[in-house]
Amino acid sequence: MNNSSADQLLIAVVIPYFQKKEGLLVTCLRSVFAQTYADNIHVVIVDDSSPRSAASELESTDEFPTDKITLIKQPNGGAGAARNKALDSVPEGTDFVAFIDSDDSWKPHHLENAVRTLQQGYDAYFSDWWSYNFPDSTNFERIKTLTPSEHVKVPNLDNVYELGMTPIEHILSDGGGVIQTSTVVYDFKKYANLRFREEFFNGQDFFFWMDMGELGAQYAFSTDVGCENGEGINIYQGSGWGTEHSLRRIRNELFVWVSTEKFYSISKELHKKNRRKIGSLQEAFARDILHRILRRKPINRGYFIDILKMTPSSIFYLLFTPFKVVFQSLTGK
Repeated sequence: MNNSSADQLLIAVVIPYFQKKEGLLVTCLRSVFAQTYADNIHVVIVDDSSPRSAASELESTDEFPTDKITLIKQPNGGAGAARNKALDSVPEGTDFVAFIDSDDSWKPHHLENAVRTLQQGYDAYFSDWWSYNFPDSTNFERIKTLTPSEHVKVPNLDNVYELGMTPIEHILSDGGGVIQTSTVVYDFKKYANLRFREEFFNGQDFFFWMDMGELGAQYAFSTDVGCENGEGINIYQGSGWGTEHSLRRIRNELFVWVSTEKFYSISKELHKKNRRKIGSLQEAFARDILHRILRRKPINRGYFIDILKMTPSSIFYLLFTPFKVVFQSLTGK
């Protein structure tokens, strides 16, 4: 990257680490140090009491500059706590922070594209990405909630657009948001005190983007693919109806969307969209319980009570969803 001002910018790369499979962190780091903008970066890895230690991964190779890596180990606290520990530990003088999960890989120009965008005065950058689960389409193409033609193109930058809405408006849109953590780079100096909400098992990233937006951050995005999503630990893998993790997933997702209305002042239209998300999860809860009853599977009492406390109206879904299921079976609708 031939830009003298950019050469002086320090980027801290934040990697929360919790994996069982060998080699994922090494692959991730190869993509970090292969960036076209890699001369002035520092990687902060937080081992969140991972089954496969980050230290063993680093000791397996000598291909990375040890003076550009900080490794921290902490008791297991989840991805939000690990990222917060890393944010507390970035080098003094850090200009930008870039997130990447330990099983993901960046495309070579990811950081360069982000730096060029942030130098245009934007506060946060994200890009499109590929997931191994969906090899035939990118994230933007699959979710379809971000149409470039509806946003202003950033001058002198290829395929980069100013996000023409707030992060809250985007994330609460029907179909969901497309901001993937491993593609985000932001102005750390401007938002040095911002942290992830650790009380959320999942969804902390949503709140981080929305909290930054509430502080006035202007986002820009690229339709270029900046990251490939890897096949590491997925907290909800195999979480269909009646499975071990299904009720926990529903409980945690309800916690996110119910809390959103408590944290932010949102419009009537956004309230309706959020209510649709919550209603969909309530029906999923009722179907999950019905599935367990019919197949004599155990019901986690703690998750069941948590869901009813958060959303008392879920009791109506429990009462009426069985009739809906029977009707759909009889009519094929």
